[in-house]
Amino acid sequence: MAKIIQDNLHLTPKKKNISPSISELYNENVKLHPSTIHAVLPTVEFSNLELKAMIKGFKQYPQSKKIKLPCQNKIPKNTKTFGDVLESRKSIKDFGEEPLSLLELSNVLYQSYGAVSKAEEPGIGERLQRIVPSSGGLYPAEIYLGIRNVAELEPGIYHYNVPNHELELLEAGDHTEKVCKVCCGQFYAKEAAVVVLISAVLERTKRKYGERGYRYALLDLGHLGQNIYLSCTSLELAVMTTCGFFDDLGNDLLKLDGLDETLMYVAFVGKQK
Repeated sequence: MAKIIQDNLHLTPKKKNISPSISELYNENVKLHPSTIHAVLPTVEFSNLELKAMIKGFKQYPQSKKIKLPCQNKIPKNTKTFGDVLESRKSIKDFGEEPLSLLELSNVLYQSYGAVSKAEEPGIGERLQRIVPSSGGLYPAEIYLGIRNVAELEPGIYHYNVPNHELELLEAGDHTEKVCKVCCGQFYAKEAAVVVLISAVLERTKRKYGERGYRYALLDLGHLGQNIYLSCTSLELAVMTTCGFFDDLGNDLLKLDGLDETLMYVAFVGKQK
């Protein structure tokens, strides 16, 4: 199949002295066509046990120290209209030294990826309904946080436990220098109160959607990223996102294998200067 695709794209070495684009090959090979849909998407039947595992869609670190975040009914309502937030959304790269409050961090996490309700799946169990959409309701993203300057919270590497709306301390201490190295030396990592490190557990999506699931995971990360922007805009916080990071350094920092789960997106959040 790859050779046919290369010929269609006029990328064979005989025609051009260049290598085929990996992204173009992937895009062609996961396109859906009426005649090839079964070759792209898995056709397996899932057992109830597999379905229960698939709808779980979140990680937890049972042995870690837990920090309960303020629940959503304690989060003050914003007076800005939705239109105001949309129109004023932008990247703000100037971070102030004032610490982020725990309530503000709680708000950003809840409005970006929080669980808003539960829905019963007949014969399978409860599925968390999140504040963002996700392909098949599988939610491949996981949120880790490099905390540098948050009031009432010690510096460290944390994980956001979605169903309990709490932080799990993975490694205490100031990891600013390590996080900065992960982010290709971008100085924002040293100025932002929090560096949000977003991974994707790719098998959650690929188990159902095959190799095309990689596309869906990227779309899900985009939904999450936009919500981070909108929440920070509503709270008048500084925020910017980047894909400028060293993948393997980031995976090592978070103790991810880089295959089943890998770092995919980074956001810097803090007070405006």
